[in-house]
Amino acid sequence: MSYLKHACGALMIAAAGFAAAPAAAADLATPMTAEPILPIDIAFGVKLASEYNLRSVSQTKGDPAIQGYAELSAFDWVYAGVWASNVDFDGTNPSAEIDIYGGVRHTFDRLSLDVGYVWIDYSGEDSGVRELDFYKVYGIAKYALTDEFTIGANLFWTGKFIGVKDVDGTHASLFGKYALASLPQFPVLGAYVSGEIGKQWISDNFAPEYTFWNVGGGLTYKAMTLDLRYTDSGLSRSECAQFIGQRSSCGARFLASLSFDTSLSKLK
Repeated sequence: MSYLKHACGALMIAAAGFAAAPAAAADLATPMTAEPILPIDIAFGVKLASEYNLRSVSQTKGDPAIQGYAELSAFDWVYAGVWASNVDFDGTNPSAEIDIYGGVRHTFDRLSLDVGYVWIDYSGEDSGVRELDFYKVYGIAKYALTDEFTIGANLFWTGKFIGVKDVDGTHASLFGKYALASLPQFPVLGAYVSGEIGKQWISDNFAPEYTFWNVGGGLTYKAMTLDLRYTDSGLSRSECAQFIGQRSSCGARFLASLSFDTSLSKLK
């Protein structure tokens, strides 16, 4: 088929994230601190990226992307948010992806658990064609082995893959992130390395089954993060065309992004 797409901020969530949202491997949970948790908080951010790359597949035909999110959290348990990005792929030719998500997330000492639901809406699709909008349910677990080293796993599932009823889609991954020690000369400058490996399965041979992975690192300064990453997948060029409509949207590539993330509780 010539359609595909998803998002999650996960990463937004991870990490991630990467993000979770939606979603990415670079956005894993940071070590816990002794700072008090406000009953209600709003987190928000914006990212400029060399492309919107999802599970090693470009969602913008290799062109740059601008992304943003806002998330309301309450009592360190429940949350809801919205995440958006421009997209560019064949099929229904949408112009943007908007993810509306929510769930339950809590940290128990070094363990963080997250269960939620995300509705993925594609804006600007061609009229008269089947819309790609669909939902996913997900679970994410992260564990801080040390103050510097966090590992985790996630699982996403839908029973309506890219808008097709009764077609199941599942993807899962393992990820890790290590925070490097700050240099004495630049105590406010942080650094990390991170990586992810995962797999996607689609029922009824509707789309190719494949593995994906990425590895990279980044620099942080206050609320800003510069992330550099290398990603690849097991998709061939013909499978890529079947999956998203373009043969050139898959394969090994370098990614770069600059993001700004903060919350109302951190503004002073």
